[in-house]
Amino acid sequence: MSEKEVSAVPDSEKEVAVFPEKEAVSPESDDHASVNNEKVTTSPVPKVPTAPVSGADAALELLKETGGVLQPFDEAREKRLVRRIDKHIMPLICIVYFLQYIDKTSISYGSVTGLQEATGLVGNQFNWVASIFFFGQLAFEFPTIRLLQLFPLAKYVSLNVTLWGVTLACLSACKNYAGLLACRFFLGAFEAAIIPAWVLFTSQWYNKSEQAFRVGIWFSVCGTAQMFGGFFAYGVATHVGSDPNALLDGWQVIFLFLGLFTVLVGIAFYFLIPDSPATAKFLSTEEKGAHLHRIRGNEQGIGSPTFKLAQVREAFTDPMTWLYCFWVFAANIPNSTATSFGNILVKGMGYTSKESLLLVTPLGAYEMVLLVGLTWLAMKTHQRLYWCVAGHIPAIVGAILMATTDKTAALIGYYLTGGIPIGWTTILGMKSSNVAGSTKKVTVTCLETIAYTVGNIISPQTFQPRDAPQYLPAKISICIIYFLCTVDLLVMRWVLSRRNEQRDQEKEAQGDAHVVQENHEFLDLTDLENKEFRYEL
Repeated sequence: MSEKEVSAVPDSEKEVAVFPEKEAVSPESDDHASVNNEKVTTSPVPKVPTAPVSGADAALELLKETGGVLQPFDEAREKRLVRRIDKHIMPLICIVYFLQYIDKTSISYGSVTGLQEATGLVGNQFNWVASIFFFGQLAFEFPTIRLLQLFPLAKYVSLNVTLWGVTLACLSACKNYAGLLACRFFLGAFEAAIIPAWVLFTSQWYNKSEQAFRVGIWFSVCGTAQMFGGFFAYGVATHVGSDPNALLDGWQVIFLFLGLFTVLVGIAFYFLIPDSPATAKFLSTEEKGAHLHRIRGNEQGIGSPTFKLAQVREAFTDPMTWLYCFWVFAANIPNSTATSFGNILVKGMGYTSKESLLLVTPLGAYEMVLLVGLTWLAMKTHQRLYWCVAGHIPAIVGAILMATTDKTAALIGYYLTGGIPIGWTTILGMKSSNVAGSTKKVTVTCLETIAYTVGNIISPQTFQPRDAPQYLPAKISICIIYFLCTVDLLVMRWVLSRRNEQRDQEKEAQGDAHVVQENHEFLDLTDLENKEFRYEL
């Protein structure tokens, strides 16, 4: 149906013309119908025609092409569509996120398979090799965020994945400190695209009620990466490290294998993942229309390439941006316990280098089970932040055990800290659901990623050689930080709940005067501009 044809339809019938299944809605029903527990505006609310809007979301153009839902859209059809999307999108999304984690933390496996001795690292040099990855990520964050919005999303991601695979493979050829610094810097630069891109993918393909669980799934593969990485490094250390005739050292085998595998996955990503629902070959025109109907409740659309300075200003002045950024910054200061210094920390508890490679793996298993379990509960109960806090409490206990005990008790405490990443998945999911406006979303993502990189730059520096092997100052700081992160989550919930209540009160006060612009969901409005927007808690 063309734009002119839509405009020619009487106001009372416009939504029925685009979405025929809404004819079944009773005039006496509430002005919102539930689709997957998300509110979707129905015909009783007065509509005004969609005015021409510069820089509107790409979903508006796709809506004109598809004509909306062409058949009644029931629950069974929606489930089939979601399964189809999951089948084509989630596997490779998870594989790439698995690789971005294991590739950046492979330096930890190198630290106990001969890297420092072979390259002559002394003093704090290993700390800086670990940290410089995040300097690279920080330097490229602003450019890559803009490029993600400007170029086809999947194609740009594919290029970055392929290049970081090449860079990781090149680490196996490094002979000195300078070479390691250069490769790690560019590894961080190419990985800078992943977190913001994955947020965009999630918001494009899933509605609000589905997003938290999907983020939990792709983020939980970090736990899988920890397990696989530990077993893989142990195998390399045992079979390659003990062979005096091996052509390559153990750390070289790790970097070369992971790097070349990443290159293959990057190439596959180019051909298998569509840039958006509008270009998805695995969806028919009718299914694309149905998908647009599904994500109307997101109040966000699928993205606009138009850069809007006003949305940048809003991102900087919205208090929620800084609440998100504080959590990301603070929680990543202790991140080295699971990444660059995980094996060194476990070794300091009284275990050997080889034992540490295996003993870090249960942290990944705990993290994976907790992330999937809590995000599933969040999806079912629509209480993301409360379940997130529930995951933080054992982590605080674990941090205290690490700081006050040793050997077995300290190791158990180390595993319990695996609950903190539930906060990261929650923040990512809330950014996908609660930050609207394409430019605002990428700006908030950019600021968060800067907070993430700064936290991770600081992180290795908290583990000073003079504090080895216990690293007590670092452990005490972890206890304090985890408590502050939990408080921050509760403040977030209070702010978002207040906003929802205020908007409901304003709407009720307007009564019959309340008017909703037709297809307002696809006009690339921000969450503060769009008064129909409601925040997920």
